[in-house]
Amino acid sequence: MNDALNISNSALNISNSALAAFYLIFLIPLLLFQRWQLGLSKPLITSVIRMTLQLAVVGLYLQTLFDFANIYLNTLWLLVMILVASWTVCRQAGANVKALLLPVLSGQVIALSCLLPVLMIGVIQTQPWWQAQYLIPVAGMLLGNALSANVLALERFHTSLKQRHDEFQFYLSLGSPAPAKPFIKEAFIAALRPPMAAMSTLGIVSLPGMMTGQILGGTNPLLAVKYQLVIMIAIFLTVTLSVATTLMFASRSAFNCYGQLKM
Repeated sequence: MNDALNISNSALNISNSALAAFYLIFLIPLLLFQRWQLGLSKPLITSVIRMTLQLAVVGLYLQTLFDFANIYLNTLWLLVMILVASWTVCRQAGANVKALLLPVLSGQVIALSCLLPVLMIGVIQTQPWWQAQYLIPVAGMLLGNALSANVLALERFHTSLKQRHDEFQFYLSLGSPAPAKPFIKEAFIAALRPPMAAMSTLGIVSLPGMMTGQILGGTNPLLAVKYQLVIMIAIFLTVTLSVATTLMFASRSAFNCYGQLKM
């Protein structure tokens, strides 16, 4: 299967001038923001500049990774991706970064440690299995979806505990060995609903980006479908493992020795 990810010679190149001209389309939302006085013009320009610079730097760095084909460089970049994703989850969830960074980091590491070797060695069968051309993009897709799911789970968990603190105290007063369990279950279910909905409508409501990119690159559509199925399954398993681990560790750090909520 590993030949399918190679870019075919039939892939059409996008010229720099065409890409630069396409940026002019941002004039439409900028004019709309200005007319309605939304105050979003500056944030949009900042976001576009950051997106362009970040992707350009990442593209150059990935090309370096591909050229060197060094397991240590690949591992270092993967660790950076995990750390940035974990930090982003804590910040986006509006929680205490110091208290939650380790639980979130543990969730990401455990999930990727379980899924990436299976994907690289058993399914895609890359040679070597740590080849950056496959490892980094696949890990990025898994981490991106796990990031969103963990933010949703932690937000729901913390919000539920704060809004229904009396309910938690009730469970605690009854001597429940796991008074936070109902809140963990609720957060877990909330995090799993979006990827389940995405799987159920895939191909009908939306055509996924990876599959579209492969088809535009000249890959056979049926082979692109196989890759997309593998990735969707891996994404769901990564989300499940990372969210379960994060919530399990986060629930332990959310309370003091007397069972009182620290947040």
